[in-house]
Amino acid sequence: MSFPASRSAKPVYDISPSALHAFQFGELWQYRHLAFLLAWRHIRARYKQTVFGLLWAVIVPVAFTAIFVIFFKLVPTQPAGNLPYVPSAFAGMILWQLFTRGVSEGATSLTANAALITKVYFPRIVLPLAAVISALFDVLISLILLAGVLVWFQIPLQMPMLMAPLFVIQVALTVLAFSLWLSAIDGIFRDLRHALPLILQLGMFVSPVAYTTSAIVPQKWMWLYEYNPLVGPLEGFRWALLQGAPAVNISAELKSLVITAVLLVTGLLFFARMERTIVDRV
Repeated sequence: MSFPASRSAKPVYDISPSALHAFQFGELWQYRHLAFLLAWRHIRARYKQTVFGLLWAVIVPVAFTAIFVIFFKLVPTQPAGNLPYVPSAFAGMILWQLFTRGVSEGATSLTANAALITKVYFPRIVLPLAAVISALFDVLISLILLAGVLVWFQIPLQMPMLMAPLFVIQVALTVLAFSLWLSAIDGIFRDLRHALPLILQLGMFVSPVAYTTSAIVPQKWMWLYEYNPLVGPLEGFRWALLQGAPAVNISAELKSLVITAVLLVTGLLFFARMERTIVDRV
């Protein structure tokens, strides 16, 4: 006696993301509106119920610049060489704020949105990307004030200024590269969020934020210092904005581009690998 085959049997499909899932930029483009929506949520939450509102985007870099001005007046050194110090330091602080804000929020973007990623599907890379976009919003506000500072110090218009946005984009890509790595790691080891503020504070002193490289860093250590991926874009940003700034350090810029590219590609691969099980970990 034979029995009919069970009609309840259905084929099983494996829909887990492959190693190249992170490079499916077409899918990411389909969810671009979600990235901007999450970025806007970041911005609203950041300035909600604050007295000064969006002014906080410029208060922080202005305050740090003022501290640097006071400090370097007390020590016998010229941290900016022949450049006017205030616009030099403020330009550095704007890009540094982009880096710290983006990395801080991007590193915890997965765990902070655990309730969201466990209920609905979307490319998880949207979360660190949204953190980068929200950090860029603060930069746009600070750039308006920077333009006023350049006018106040009578910095003339020059053609290299057109290249300034390219260095901002380069820093944003560096932020995204770090955020991919750190957000995936934060899903496993929560110690990262405690160590990250200290690491970022130390990073400000080993990056040309409050000083120019040529004025502070000894020549014999320059080759090693250039492996900091922020050296190239920070010095390039100053060169684009300030007349008389040292020319773009080609060696530092090339190292920065290579390091950022490597971190971005490997970060995408590592993020895609962790994305398969991240729901169970957060």
